Amino acid sequence: MRRLGWKHAAPFCVGLALALISSVAAAVHLSPHGLGQVLLYPYYTVRSTAPGSYYDTLFIVTNTAADTKVIRVRFRESRNGRSVADINVFLTPFDSWTGAIIPRDAGPAFLTFDGSCTDPDIRTNLGLVFSNSQYSGPNHDGEDPALDRAAEGYIEVFEMGVVTDPTLLAALVPNRGNQFAVGPDCTAVQGVLLDNAGMIAPPTGGLMGSAYIINVFDGTLYPYDATALDDFTRISLWAPPSATAKPTLEDVNPKTSDVVDAVGYRHSTWDPIKGARPADAVSAVLMRNQILNYFVLDQATRSGTDWIVTMPTKPFYVPVVNPGVSTALAPFESAFKTGGAPDYFGVAPTGLIYPNRGNSQIFNREGAYVVDAGDWGPNPPAPLLLLRWTANVVTFNNSNVFGATSSPVGFYLPESYFEDGWARLEPFQYPNSPVHQLVSTDTPPVTYFGLPMIGFMGNDYVNGTLAGPSGPVLSNYSATSPHRGLLRIE
Repeated sequence: MRRLGWKHAAPFCVGLALALISSVAAAVHLSPHGLGQVLLYPYYTVRSTAPGSYYDTLFIVTNTAADTKVIRVRFRESRNGRSVADINVFLTPFDSWTGAIIPRDAGPAFLTFDGSCTDPDIRTNLGLVFSNSQYSGPNHDGEDPALDRAAEGYIEVFEMGVVTDPTLLAALVPNRGNQFAVGPDCTAVQGVLLDNAGMIAPPTGGLMGSAYIINVFDGTLYPYDATALDDFTRISLWAPPSATAKPTLEDVNPKTSDVVDAVGYRHSTWDPIKGARPADAVSAVLMRNQILNYFVLDQATRSGTDWIVTMPTKPFYVPVVNPGVSTALAPFESAFKTGGAPDYFGVAPTGLIYPNRGNSQIFNREGAYVVDAGDWGPNPPAPLLLLRWTANVVTFNNSNVFGATSSPVGFYLPESYFEDGWARLEPFQYPNSPVHQLVSTDTPPVTYFGLPMIGFMGNDYVNGTLAGPSGPVLSNYSATSPHRGLLRIE
């Protein structure tokens, strides 16, 4: 057998070392394979692009493992990440659960005819109806309290644990091989009183998920894969469905994170006793100092581009402004009030004392870039790039591909020079400030720069109705591309 030289053996040794370390020390990390215990879907919408032309968001989650799981699916609105609907779902081995978020006159709803058992049971025409109770009335956060606010947001999926109770397993029919006519007894399932002590074992992972934002009348479909977190918890997290119930991203256990950057393996500790926040470990693995992606504004095809930039842990750091609280917790910049909780990304002049406008930038396909505010235009002027919400839609030249109403953020470019290209967004680093930095409780501490961000680019190509070989055909197209991210860890 040929011996490996050091240059060939080194990557193998590093990979082996990481595998051995991760097998001993549980720590939340991004799954490189897209399978995990927690899935984060950065965007859903049922907004319209024109009267009667609405988006639906199709949803799927799959148990790729040979055990039976109970999962929590939570829908959160985009502005402050408040829960608008929660449901528990039982997934037998290799089972998928599917459905769609649809618009209704009474407000958005999740509709499914899937055979998997749920709590509550929503296999009716009513479905799972979204609610504004968590951001209206006594829970009002200063922003729009109307149910219409729930028309766009993001989705969380948590594996709460593995079903071990024999009675529950029998009702769920865990062995479905070739039993095409045999369905679960969902009434019996809901009659079992669950607990984390003897009926639900710790999660094992293996969840896979995707979503598809579709507009039938526009002829567009925007698919994307969920971001997967693995080793989120080593204890079971079952709880009855409720808008305020656990689990949340604060329930990561233990409070440690694993990240691999250009330097190598980073294992960090986030000890609440030493001042860390409960969701810090998850924030750390999602931290990006820059996010990078493309934009397409072809005039010939009337192309448009929107970016989705979602910060799933933001609600745990941005308290609603009240007489006793006025600032956010690091890494975020602002508390939440009317107009959101802005984080400055430094594109337009800030009006601050700092001469540096930040490193966010636009490039065309030849590498040309904006030098000063005079190059942005001619009208309107360069945007003050503030990402105000938990799930943000950044639009290019008012493309407004997703018909978003909760995000006024946009890039305005002279199309003759910037018809197509790429951009980078980087949270502004204030001198001598902890804003946009997350510091571990290790000795010595490790600093993660940026913000916890996930998302994708969506663009459309609108050719309208063209002549085809057998008659007129609708010739509209769409595409997505996940954000690339750069890390800065010191």
